[in-house]
Amino acid sequence: MRNAIAAVGGPPIFERPLQIVRPVFPDANKFLAPFQAALASGQVTNGGYWVLEFERQLSEYLGVPTLVFCNGQMALMTMLRAAGIERGEVIVPSFTFAATPHAVRWCGAEPVFADVAADGSWCLDPDDVERKITPKTVAILGVDAYGIACDYTRLTEIGRRNGLRVIFDSAPSFGTRVGGRLVGGFGDAQMFSFHATKAFTTMEGGCLCTHDPELFARAKAIRNFGQLADGDCDEAGINAKLTEVCALIGIEQLKSFEQAALTRRRAVARMREGLSKLPGLTLASAPPDQDPIWLYLPVFVDEREFGLDRDDVAAALARENLYVRKYYSPPCHHMRAYAASHEISLPRSEASAFSVLALPVYNDMTEDECDGIVQAFLEVHHAAPRVKRAFG
Repeated sequence: MRNAIAAVGGPPIFERPLQIVRPVFPDANKFLAPFQAALASGQVTNGGYWVLEFERQLSEYLGVPTLVFCNGQMALMTMLRAAGIERGEVIVPSFTFAATPHAVRWCGAEPVFADVAADGSWCLDPDDVERKITPKTVAILGVDAYGIACDYTRLTEIGRRNGLRVIFDSAPSFGTRVGGRLVGGFGDAQMFSFHATKAFTTMEGGCLCTHDPELFARAKAIRNFGQLADGDCDEAGINAKLTEVCALIGIEQLKSFEQAALTRRRAVARMREGLSKLPGLTLASAPPDQDPIWLYLPVFVDEREFGLDRDDVAAALARENLYVRKYYSPPCHHMRAYAASHEISLPRSEASAFSVLALPVYNDMTEDECDGIVQAFLEVHHAAPRVKRAFG
């Protein structure tokens, strides 16, 4: 990374590309022997020794009974089905990754989109959720945007008062703490993704957490084709089992995850300090009782104050070898898959989706990388008139 301030169009700030994600995996030698033993035994899936051990460690770490899955989407779909969501309407945010409403529809229900709150979290707005409840509503599906926990307390209270299931798509928030407590045991059930983009990754994977023994037992059966102990099936299930190698990676990841979480939080604090001094940038924030894991650091660009719109900022940052993403854009209710929802008015979701940039946050992020990201925004802002001319 260069040290001196230079105009956009000169040498890029980062000598090598800074991508939106940079997964950190353990040294294969640390789990090679047990993996070779698993290969020799022939039991590399179907609830092998290391999968069961990984589940045990996760349950202990999170403080809630936990089942692991081959990926987060399977965990999400199983969670919905195990909670009895097979018809009716499920209230979800539109400002989320498309996997959320997709899972609802795949389970036979229909997503009803609600707006995000105006509290800086960009999570589901409990007030709008309450307005969207109808006799067809069967569940509330909150989402932890960017690893910021949605309002579990209010959403659960609304759900209980209306006789609804309350479940949480916490795909990006493994490691987030609320009131000092790791998330995972809130609502009727909660799930996480362990995809390579996540702070805690097993390459592919995910898990479902619940204190409800009936939901747990049903999810366990659904994960294995719906089979019960006697081999019979009460319902049509799916194959969503995790493999031994992914479980071994997860066990190793747990050993260093608290340090990785600390690194991510320090990186966000450092970038926030620098970026907050620039006009036209709004950064997502969490309630004071939260310590999010920060999958990304979302920044919302005001074109008039910053000097460029979101798309031009992204293009200018790419010239600096900084590659950001427009998560979550477009909002789900604008997608072709949900054409019937195109006329819904969700002003905060729409304004956010078309002004957001997600900045990288890594488990091994350096102070120089944090400062370089701030420097890139500073230079793009100062060079805004020339950037506009360059981009036509």
